[in-house]
Amino acid sequence: MEESVEVKPPATEDNIEVKPGSDPTEFAKETAKDDVDEKADAILHHEKFGMREIVIPLGEKEIRFNPLTSLFAIAFLWGLAAWCMSDPEGSRDKLVEFRGDVAELFTWFYVGTNPAFMFFIIWVAYRFGDIRLGTKDSTPEFDDITYFSMLFSAGIGVGLFFYGVAEPLWHRGSHWFAESGYRAQDEIDMFALNLTVFHWGITGWSQYLIVAICAGLASFRFNLPMTLRSCFYPMLGDYAWGWIGDVIDGYTIVTTVAGVCTSLGLGAFQIAAGLKRVGAIDKDISEDDLTDVHLYSIWIITALATISVVSGIGVGIKYLSQIAFGLGQLLLFWVFTMEKTNYILNLMVQEIGYYFQWTIFQMNFHTDAFGQLNHGEGRAVDGNSAATWFMDAWTIFYIGWWVAWAAFVGLFIARVSKGRTIRSIIFFSYACPLVYTILWFCVFGGVGLRQVRQAEELQEMGLAMHNNSDFFQNSEDDFCYDVPQVPEISYTGLDNSTKTFSNTLMGVTPVCLFNSGDDQTAWFNVLNSFSYPNDFTNGLGSFLSWVSIFSLSIYFITSSDSGSLVVDNLASNGFEDAHWIQRVFWAFTEGGAASALLVSGGQSALRALQAASILSGLPFTFFLIVMCQSIVKMCTVAEENDKEDTNVTLEEDYHRKRTFAMPIFGGIFNIFEVVLSFGKVHEKRAEISQINGQEVSGFFTAILAPFIPLNKIYSMARPKAADSMGNKFWVITYTIFYYLTVGLFCSIGKSPAFRGIGWSTMAIAACILCAIRSTVRSNNKIEGNVVADFICSMFIWPQVLVQLEKELTEKNNTPTEEDEVGKEEPAVEKPKVEEASA
Repeated sequence: MEESVEVKPPATEDNIEVKPGSDPTEFAKETAKDDVDEKADAILHHEKFGMREIVIPLGEKEIRFNPLTSLFAIAFLWGLAAWCMSDPEGSRDKLVEFRGDVAELFTWFYVGTNPAFMFFIIWVAYRFGDIRLGTKDSTPEFDDITYFSMLFSAGIGVGLFFYGVAEPLWHRGSHWFAESGYRAQDEIDMFALNLTVFHWGITGWSQYLIVAICAGLASFRFNLPMTLRSCFYPMLGDYAWGWIGDVIDGYTIVTTVAGVCTSLGLGAFQIAAGLKRVGAIDKDISEDDLTDVHLYSIWIITALATISVVSGIGVGIKYLSQIAFGLGQLLLFWVFTMEKTNYILNLMVQEIGYYFQWTIFQMNFHTDAFGQLNHGEGRAVDGNSAATWFMDAWTIFYIGWWVAWAAFVGLFIARVSKGRTIRSIIFFSYACPLVYTILWFCVFGGVGLRQVRQAEELQEMGLAMHNNSDFFQNSEDDFCYDVPQVPEISYTGLDNSTKTFSNTLMGVTPVCLFNSGDDQTAWFNVLNSFSYPNDFTNGLGSFLSWVSIFSLSIYFITSSDSGSLVVDNLASNGFEDAHWIQRVFWAFTEGGAASALLVSGGQSALRALQAASILSGLPFTFFLIVMCQSIVKMCTVAEENDKEDTNVTLEEDYHRKRTFAMPIFGGIFNIFEVVLSFGKVHEKRAEISQINGQEVSGFFTAILAPFIPLNKIYSMARPKAADSMGNKFWVITYTIFYYLTVGLFCSIGKSPAFRGIGWSTMAIAACILCAIRSTVRSNNKIEGNVVADFICSMFIWPQVLVQLEKELTEKNNTPTEEDEVGKEEPAVEKPKVEEASA
């Protein structure tokens, strides 16, 4: 395995260490020459994989990018932007419609894979936790505090401000627990907080860790490029460097930008709400003008993020992350100490118990199957069901958002985790964020819940004392109520009992109800409630709001610049020393896509942003499933290398295992490599671009008349005369079910019932093909499993038929070892030697 190449900073007078007795000038020249040599070695290492690439010299550096990956992402993203800008209402409605369809059809898939990823990561920590992302003796690049602040800023920073107060308040209703009809308000409020922590807890980081561990091992342990395609090398082999890898990286860019756009939109909403609260913009601002404020926020932040991203990960992102994290701690501490501290501490302890009791299993697997039924489909007649939109708006959105962010945050975590063990990475990404999430939501969400409940008390007290529930209403905000600044008020309640209103938090006023139509203000309502010490009218509220806006803006910047850095890495085939102008381009692309979605959404801009995450995250979930298998393979090879002190590369490991003569992604699909290379295929990709006429014709034969190749396969796999009747039976059976499937799916428009029957006949045909593929694979000791056999037989059966026919044909035409041993050497007639007479 080649050593990792670390590019040093250019030699200067400040960082040159002069050896005693040496000439400083000559030493500087030698150091500068070493830097140039190392950069040249890095370029040579990058180019050895033969990936598609365009190189344009520009100044001291070069613009390097993969044309297919970049054009795929650019066409998709700017095409989306153009569509949203040209047809705002139509694009918004279509995006939201697609989002609803995904939630309706794939809730089970999103929810089911989420805990599966979590348990997989926990198992990896236990089984392979000592393996490092790097050589055995490598050390971490960043200290623990800096490391955690960078993870936190890139991972969930912006969202905690947007949802810190609002989400628990949203969850006081609409879900299955609150709508059950028999829960007390205390139970509902506790569940609301726990549901919020569930959405932001360890399951949200599982997707990040899959990408981080997989990419980190591939890059730092096995010296592959720092890009997502490298995660697929254990599965794809050299095809990872061809068109399939280009598509993987291109779609990853699309998914990453979709996730970043959601965060940019949330940040813009929250900044605008804060500016309204502090009076920087008119509270009665029109919708169009508010959209302009959102757009200005995005582009100002994008410009600042561009400056940060040009400075690199070790300067801009590092220090901005520390500043943002520090300001967040100040806000957390101030609110914790100025509010009802003992209540918050009680809530923290209580939430820990609720989290482990409810979240790990029950909520992790909860799909709200009955609650998603519409009227006429079996919805509960007692009316005590969750809103049908709840899973779509919350749990499914969050999972889709986490998946959309998986590549961005995962690759970022991988880049800053060099030298760390897998167990250390998982600990910092699981335990630390979980503890911090509980702290954050118990402080801000807990205070929000307490103040809403206090506002409800003031409504009840005003009605009882003055027959007016709005008696204590704040003059500036109809949803807020002024808390009487006296220690106690006794009054007769609506139930004729004597009650005492005790104010133990003098100066915390006003307290506000939750305005679901303007939920961004919930965060600033809490901060604005700290009205002391200036006569309870002009206290700390404005100061805390400004600190919050500044902190949020920095989190905003770190999300944008981290995303730009990762996207540029993907577009340049993982080359880490690309020209800064590339990062600028991707930063502006993110800003443009986010702006287009905001313009498209109008009043429903948040729904449009959420739709982008949910839609892009669905296909990427399949990427994550494959990466789980890659992690196991890479960890196994790394573990063997450590134990046996060997240096087996992933390439050597891939080629030493027994595989099919034609990969399932080869054959006719090799045409794409030739076409996308314009007929000039790089010599290092020559093997994956070979086109065999029989494989192409066999593919179309398998679609039109699958019984022809299937009959050959059975005849070669089971050549005994006793198997002849059985072979014919299975070929005929497969053929019947195959054509039944085609006919039924063509008739779906006539009757939806045909769809269910069609899937059944398709599954039966797939089982028959799966059985013969498993048999051939097992007999020939080919690596694989029955799950992959079934999936391939179900969805890409033409390739399976071509693959099996090719494998068996080559086997029959290749002499076995027994045949070689059994061959007799041709007799060689020895010359007769006459004995000489004595």
